[in-house]
Amino acid sequence: MEKNIKNLYEYCDGLNSPIEAFVHTSTPDNFPILPHWHYFFEIIHILNGNTEVICNENIYNLSPGDLIIFCPKHIHSIYETPAEAVSIVKKGLSLTKKACLSPLSSDEIHPKIDKKHGSIQPVPDKNMLSANCDISYQVLKFDLNFLHISGNYKSRFSNMLNIAYEQNPENIFFSKKDLKNYQIYELFEQCIEEIKTRQYGYDTLIGSNIAKLLTYMSRIWISKGVAVDEKVLCASAPDNPFDNITEYIDRHYNEQLQVKELAKMCNMSYSNFARSFRQLYNQSCKEYIEFIRLNRVADLLIFTDLDLNYISQETGFSDCSHLIRSFKQWKGMTPKVWRREYGKS
Repeated sequence: MEKNIKNLYEYCDGLNSPIEAFVHTSTPDNFPILPHWHYFFEIIHILNGNTEVICNENIYNLSPGDLIIFCPKHIHSIYETPAEAVSIVKKGLSLTKKACLSPLSSDEIHPKIDKKHGSIQPVPDKNMLSANCDISYQVLKFDLNFLHISGNYKSRFSNMLNIAYEQNPENIFFSKKDLKNYQIYELFEQCIEEIKTRQYGYDTLIGSNIAKLLTYMSRIWISKGVAVDEKVLCASAPDNPFDNITEYIDRHYNEQLQVKELAKMCNMSYSNFARSFRQLYNQSCKEYIEFIRLNRVADLLIFTDLDLNYISQETGFSDCSHLIRSFKQWKGMTPKVWRREYGKS
């Protein structure tokens, strides 16, 4: 990436929040959304207002009921459509104009800087909102690799999305008409509610809803003539040795997993595996394993009365002290306090 593009990185806490779901409503402090990129997929579904969305150099016009998906590392921004243009702009990809990346440095584009993570905050620090702006949209942000869906499905969707975008940049836009047969609003709302309540299995239900949404997108692409070749439909792309490794970790997280053994399963050297895993998942394999274990610990604390010694053994931690240290670093509180705050009454 060019220097100015690197400076548009928005930090997302993939280890603690691999899935986010919420409604974004415009205020002077959070809109417009200035140019940025991140390692997450992001899908927005417009509820109110007319928006001009920029992804890379392409400009899209969205109105209520429309949807757009942003791929990881794609620079995107969201603005209000000028009032005088609402009645004349064509919905979807604009064929008459292109956007250009500003050569300015990140502190000139984004006055708000996240110094802790060396990244930007994609919102203005002064009132850039027009007096009558009333924009709101549902948002899903997710790391595809952390969803509780099969690795083969993730690989197929990623392949299809890349092909669809390469064939026509308009394919990341879905009109209200495209989506008329699907309960899009309800899928978003269920995800948002599950994130709020975090009841048992919330991540599984959210993963299921996102899988539905991605499947609907794939069907729409196929109906529009996106070429689906054998590589997309095959169960596992032969050039991706990580297709099934996270599924293996999910099934065996309570065992004493060794990264060097996981590397052997992928027919890779330890150093190559470790480097490739970090590039793909934006964290180390060891961090991923601990993330899976800690999520299981959190569930057991909330939904069972099992003691910590038993929980540490069941979730693959070397001992109870290791569990407590890791959990406190993750949640900012001890397992005992977490259970008291969030456990069943």
